[in-house]
Amino acid sequence: MERPDKHNTLYLPIKQVYFDAIIAGTKTSEYREIKEGLTANKYLIKDPETGYRLNPDVVTDTTRRYYVDDYVNGGFPFLPRHYKYLQLAVGYAKERDTALVEVVGYSFRPEMIRHDGDGIPRFAFWTIEYHLGRVVRLHRKS
Repeated sequence: MERPDKHNTLYLPIKQVYFDAIIAGTKTSEYREIKEGLTANKYLIKDPETGYRLNPDVVTDTTRRYYVDDYVNGGFPFLPRHYKYLQLAVGYAKERDTALVEVVGYSFRPEMIRHDGDGIPRFAFWTIEYHLGRVVRLHRKS
């Protein structure tokens, strides 16, 4: 098993109800909205030339500038950072429930797709969905 470290583990605060559902195995995905700036930097692979690394399966025109709200031929134009684990923590208190959960995959979901003046879908709010595997470590607050 690959050891968790700052490069392969994403820290996420989470509400107790969702944490408990993940631990129980009834919630198998965790979602986060991708926003320009801080959250995009956490979820996407950085690229010094384009801002974020372009997804070659989606992007056909590499000469244009893409943004995190672009809806490109039904897909998201960037590649995600590959995390092996999510470090989940309930809230922000010092003593809280925490868990290290394996990530087994990911996908992008468009929300609120918006069309241009010609009726062509061009923009969306994107979420990244982390598909969860086993709970590697669990700590319950005392």
